[in-house]
Amino acid sequence: MHPARDREHLRAPALAPSRPRSAPRPDATPLTGHGSHKRLIDRGKLRSTPRVAEDAPLTRGAIALRALFAIAVVSVFGASLATSVVTTLLGSSSAVVLVVTGFGVALTSFFVATCVQASRHRSVPSHDDARLPMLTVIVPAYNEGANVRVALESAIANDYPADRVEILAIDDGSTDDTWAHIEAVAAAYPGRVTAIRQPKNGGKREALKTGFERAEGELVVTVDSDSKLEPTALRAIVAPMIDDEEVAAVAGRVLVLNREAGWLTRILSARFFLTFDLARAAQSRAGAVLCTPGALSAYRKSAVDAVLDRWASQTFLGHPCTIAEDRALTTWLLRTGFRSVYQRSAVVRTIMPTTFGRVARMMVRWERGNIREDLVMLPLLLRSFLGLRPNPGERWRERDRLWPALEIGFELLQYPVAWLSFGLLAIRVLDHPLAIVSIAGCVALGAVVQSLWILRSSRIADFVYGVQYALFAFVGLQWIFPYSLLTVRDGRWLTR
Repeated sequence: MHPARDREHLRAPALAPSRPRSAPRPDATPLTGHGSHKRLIDRGKLRSTPRVAEDAPLTRGAIALRALFAIAVVSVFGASLATSVVTTLLGSSSAVVLVVTGFGVALTSFFVATCVQASRHRSVPSHDDARLPMLTVIVPAYNEGANVRVALESAIANDYPADRVEILAIDDGSTDDTWAHIEAVAAAYPGRVTAIRQPKNGGKREALKTGFERAEGELVVTVDSDSKLEPTALRAIVAPMIDDEEVAAVAGRVLVLNREAGWLTRILSARFFLTFDLARAAQSRAGAVLCTPGALSAYRKSAVDAVLDRWASQTFLGHPCTIAEDRALTTWLLRTGFRSVYQRSAVVRTIMPTTFGRVARMMVRWERGNIREDLVMLPLLLRSFLGLRPNPGERWRERDRLWPALEIGFELLQYPVAWLSFGLLAIRVLDHPLAIVSIAGCVALGAVVQSLWILRSSRIADFVYGVQYALFAFVGLQWIFPYSLLTVRDGRWLTR
């Protein structure tokens, strides 16, 4: 939840008159607004989700060209990596160099395995109305202004039976006109939207706790107030929990709503293919998505109720946990034996910051949460592999243990090893200044390899922006991890 003043506002579409619950839904009526699609037809039949722009089908020629390009890049990168490894093994006696090289090979292998895993991911088909449970949608808001209307109306307009969904709009002590917008939507849709006002700003975690306590649905969906749901998102995101009782959390697919606002939002949009699609699709294969995002996630209420108080009062190193509430809730559900998955067909678009300063502060907040939750999960994983009894209240899974352990291990180790590598490279450049040319070439090649997954997008520009993001991150964001690690106890939101 970012304050509306820190990014461009979305103009809220005109409020339509409320429709009685007993009235039939106009399934053939097109929805208006950003990213609109026609409603799915033929109620009662199995639903498939419309493609978003990034998923438009490619021609056979485009697929063949992109495949050939990917094969060529991977071949060059593989040859370069093999040459580097052989040269290191034959020419260096330094244990540090050997360790760094070995870790690089292991990390590259894990990236390849991630791509293979992700390519096998398939969304669970949406269900017809007869199988849809009672659903609660929670939209917490703080100083969002008109943006909250967009989030609420996108939930109201969703392809989900009106008599089986309640929407809780929670104003977390806003000091602007957010409450007026919430009241206006609630008045326009009586019986559909419940307006709740917190007496003071207690933070997003506290607002969500209020929502979970008030929720009457068997399943609960959380949506950020600066986001807009695609018309079939709610029906799609509940499907995995309908099919599998072990699943207690589902991550939706997050795209950038203000993609065209500038260069930064375009490269962030490309980055989401990696962080919000590739990684989560691979994690989902093991039922261990590490973070179900605040922009769009679904939860099994009974599972959340069992950990709600512990999650709401969580502390770390003696300090209350006030950020990364989405990652923390996912961690609690995984720690109690449930599975979390990714549903690519459940799409939401969210607003991203448009300046470097705000992007950096957002990433610091995210990274602090990631470090904290990785460190929280690590002891449980170690006890599991050592055959030790988990702590009271914890129950680790009996299957698919390896992938989350590898994921967390590489997350914690990749940046320290990277900084060690930078030190070695700096020494090499000082001894051989021309080596900077080959190093720059390797960095550029690595950026291209990292971005190959984005070739799945129908827009070739997304791939180009993905390469630009990888280079931008290498040059401008390497400080994020060490700074976040040193300040991990800092719970400030930073972008408000």
